[in-house]
Amino acid sequence: MELLLKVVALILRVLNVLLEPILAWLGGEQPRSEPFPPIRDELLRVPATELAEMIRRRTVSSVDVVRTYVLRIREVNPLINAVVEERFEAAIAEAVAADERVAACLGDESQLAELARQVPLLGVPLTVKESCSLKGMSLGGGVVRRQNLTASEDGEAVGRLRAAGAIPLLVSNTPEYCMAFESYNYVTGKTLNPYDPQRTAAGSSGGEGALLGAGASLCGIGSDLGGSIRIPALFCGVFGHKPSAGIVSIKGHLPVCEDAHFDQFLSLGPMCRYAKDLPLLLEVMSGPNASKLRLAEPVDVSKVKIYYPQRLNLTVNAVPISPEIRESQRTAVKHFQDKGNYSEPLNFRYFCDSMQIASALLQTLNKLPNVFESKNPSLLWELAKVVSRQSEHTFATIFMYLLSATKATVSTEQHKKYLKMGEELKQDFTNKLGTDGVFLMPSFPKPALRHYESFGHVTGFMYTMIFNALGLPSTQVPLGFNRHGLPVGIQVVGGPNQDRLCLAVAQELEKAFGGWQAPK
Repeated sequence: MELLLKVVALILRVLNVLLEPILAWLGGEQPRSEPFPPIRDELLRVPATELAEMIRRRTVSSVDVVRTYVLRIREVNPLINAVVEERFEAAIAEAVAADERVAACLGDESQLAELARQVPLLGVPLTVKESCSLKGMSLGGGVVRRQNLTASEDGEAVGRLRAAGAIPLLVSNTPEYCMAFESYNYVTGKTLNPYDPQRTAAGSSGGEGALLGAGASLCGIGSDLGGSIRIPALFCGVFGHKPSAGIVSIKGHLPVCEDAHFDQFLSLGPMCRYAKDLPLLLEVMSGPNASKLRLAEPVDVSKVKIYYPQRLNLTVNAVPISPEIRESQRTAVKHFQDKGNYSEPLNFRYFCDSMQIASALLQTLNKLPNVFESKNPSLLWELAKVVSRQSEHTFATIFMYLLSATKATVSTEQHKKYLKMGEELKQDFTNKLGTDGVFLMPSFPKPALRHYESFGHVTGFMYTMIFNALGLPSTQVPLGFNRHGLPVGIQVVGGPNQDRLCLAVAQELEKAFGGWQAPK
């Protein structure tokens, strides 16, 4: 089975190289002939935490902020196709109510302090991945037969952010059923990368990534089962955090898996342009579990131990890590070494088997959702319909369903072995990182791929998926651009419930390397 995986990965990789001109043609996008619309209103460059304080102090009104983001979304969405459904009128009405609430506290510092405590995001705009229920908005998830479905109530994470005063503007594009690494479907279409329309914004939180990268969103909600927050964050040059397992409620997320352990693999988390916003967003989204993360405790970044992989390529991964991604990791590590942080290269036992370990752990899930109408679908027949353009499903959905439903990636004989290896690998990470260490490593072998190119890079997603399988927190951090103007960066991994270390390191790297920068 392992040999088969290697052969399949190699074949896909070779096919991608041979078919690159065809893939570019299939993408159907031309290089941008004009600069991306520049950001003219400086309100679009203010972090959420600062914006919330400005709204409370009446330095700026929530109405002005919301209108500014609405204008930016209308300006750039025709270029990136990230919006599924907007609620701009309702958002402006909520902004009016937020300003009135602030006005009622005018001159009373104690009331303003209480306002900051109760609704720390009052008046701040928010965008939401379509798969995360937002009351009254589309919950179709890119599925043709569900395209008229709307959410009857907010999901728990969305509800907590709204209760904290955040104002949702829209729901953003995802792959069909979130089952692909690129955000395209037969309902909303294909989301484009704001830095290069010939490139994907990734998936499944690709709509969020594209809006954030374009400066059309300040903060958003994504979900991550195998890198679906971190890869779009990488490709679109923004920050994205996958929390520790079970911290943020997944109630209200589509698709639904009835397995009681699903929240140990799927995480909802914040995506944003400014690292300083991550702690507050995560605290609000975590609700009663926030105390487990101790996010309010200060972190002395100079005392955080920095670990990094001595060897980067995982054994089964046939996708070589690009020089610019290697350089991103090297420069991040060197930054901390120059500051005097303890650093050490590590070769975790079994880490090279991440693909098989992650696959084995994910295969323990039962009651996976069936994306087809039939209880026993003929996948060959569905593939034939895809080829003849008669299917309502994308090839990516069928491909991913085949991998997950048939549990074909790890043989029955090897399953127990890899589960045991997974337990030991998690313990090794936990013991080594402790409460004062992080692991810096690539989240994907390459910067943003061409549209439809991800099929030849499927094994590359093991760099993120392994941390879903192990339940460890991970933050994607932008670290500049390659020579083609595409964002590059790395992920920062912590021990269980040590999210605050990841976020502190992300803020330090933002200061050192500039963080998000607008497309040109």
